[in-house]
Amino acid sequence: MKFLLGLLIFLSSIALCSVLHIASNVFIPLVIAWFILQILRPVVVIGRTLKLNVWLNVVLVFGILTCVGLVGFKFIAAQVVEFGTVYNLYSDKLIEWFANLMQALSVPPETVKNFDWFGILRDNARNISALIIALSSKFVMTFVFLMFMLVEAPYLDDKVDKAFGKNATRVKKILNTISEEVSRYLGTLALISLATGICAWLVLEILQVKLAAGWGVLTFLLNFIPTVGSIIATIPPVVMAIIQFSPGLFTPFLVLVLLTAIQVSIGNIITPKVMGDQLGVSPVVILLSLLLWGMIWGIPGALLSTPIISIIKIVCENIPALHSVAILIGSGESVRKLPAQETQKVDVIEKVKTTIAGAAKKVHKGKKNK
Repeated sequence: MKFLLGLLIFLSSIALCSVLHIASNVFIPLVIAWFILQILRPVVVIGRTLKLNVWLNVVLVFGILTCVGLVGFKFIAAQVVEFGTVYNLYSDKLIEWFANLMQALSVPPETVKNFDWFGILRDNARNISALIIALSSKFVMTFVFLMFMLVEAPYLDDKVDKAFGKNATRVKKILNTISEEVSRYLGTLALISLATGICAWLVLEILQVKLAAGWGVLTFLLNFIPTVGSIIATIPPVVMAIIQFSPGLFTPFLVLVLLTAIQVSIGNIITPKVMGDQLGVSPVVILLSLLLWGMIWGIPGALLSTPIISIIKIVCENIPALHSVAILIGSGESVRKLPAQETQKVDVIEKVKTTIAGAAKKVHKGKKNK
């Protein structure tokens, strides 16, 4: 019976992953919209506190997102212009390096000359245009989902009351706890990623590396991917420094050392102190989550893998029947602290028992004296 149950769970998991992959065009915008809602939860709470109309709350949230989007669009446009300038400066050097690489690999010059560069550019242009159309559609769907979530939010408590009856209070408590912890986690993760990106930008700006602001934003985005993201974010600015300052290697080496120091210090010192051990997830589980969601949803899945597994842990922690799953997903730090916590609890219980026994003896003696 247990074997059949395990097999059923395994097959159901495969079926669920297949559905998520096939319908990724729907599920990715839905998940991103929910994450945005949790990040902007303080804004929604302020709107409810001020007793704003539902649609005024929607306008407030979308106004903030519009401002962020305009700033992002302006930044991307500036980076594209700067990238064109940098490419014109170092294109001759890149062509020379490419020729030397082909020579080192013993590739005949005729092979490179006869290569259909125009065909590659044409095919890539088609792929890029298709990618832009796909991203635009997902972008629109994300905001549509977000709008309906904001409109639906005020009626959630009434729905839970009608659906769960006597258990409604407990269900609402669990949902509120999950929402608060997820919002806190995503907000903290975004602030830590922002701090990492700003530090990287300052270092690159001081060392006068080209496209410093763009590399800082790339570091901010990739910081959401654990371990792998920090490694990937370090490579482009180091390559840029090599191209810019060659044949000298001191500045590229300094860029590599400083960026690595930022990633290590923030990732291993600051993040645990800010996040605490409550939301700690096992590195093995994080890696498996990264591989799984990257396989299901590609790059968006890789970016969302850590928040998703952390949310699963939060949900399991708030549902008694799934506590064992939360412990298995966890980093183990909380498990190590359990014996000490249990010892403290036992000590407190023993003290209470001793106090009660002493008080009982005093009362018994007083009755005897009377």
